[in-house]
Amino acid sequence: MNHIPPANPAAAGSRRGIALPVVFGVALCLAVWVGSLSWTMSNSRHRFQRAVKARRAYFMARSALQHLFLKMKTFQRQQPEVMMALERATPEEWGTLSRAFTEDVVPPAAIIGSYSASYGVKAFEITGRDLEKSQLVIEIQAEGTVDDMTETISRVNRVSR
Repeated sequence: MNHIPPANPAAAGSRRGIALPVVFGVALCLAVWVGSLSWTMSNSRHRFQRAVKARRAYFMARSALQHLFLKMKTFQRQQPEVMMALERATPEEWGTLSRAFTEDVVPPAAIIGSYSASYGVKAFEITGRDLEKSQLVIEIQAEGTVDDMTETISRVNRVSR
């Protein structure tokens, strides 16, 4: 066999030893990149899940508002004497009458989903009335809860007989 020795034997040995640190450096960079990508995706998923819970809680609060508006509309059409009692009540009686309107605003027994949810009317106040136009001004604060997330919505609404 013809074997030609290298011109400079010290230079050939130093080139063979550089491959291992280059491979380890590339592997370390790849590991850091995969780790940061994993952490970023985990963080994004957590923020997304929190945002979904917040939106669900907001819509549960909207459900409480709609439930109360349905109750008011039903009383306006089928029990006008209830609305007249609200309209003619003294301001001292408004608190008691407000509580009577909100006590039975509860969510249905079964909410479909893999999460626990509830809603309710946190505050319902009669803040003013106009006897000439047969209108009441009511302030409503509804609250929706999904798992550990709670959202609150406040509305001021005019209700006429």
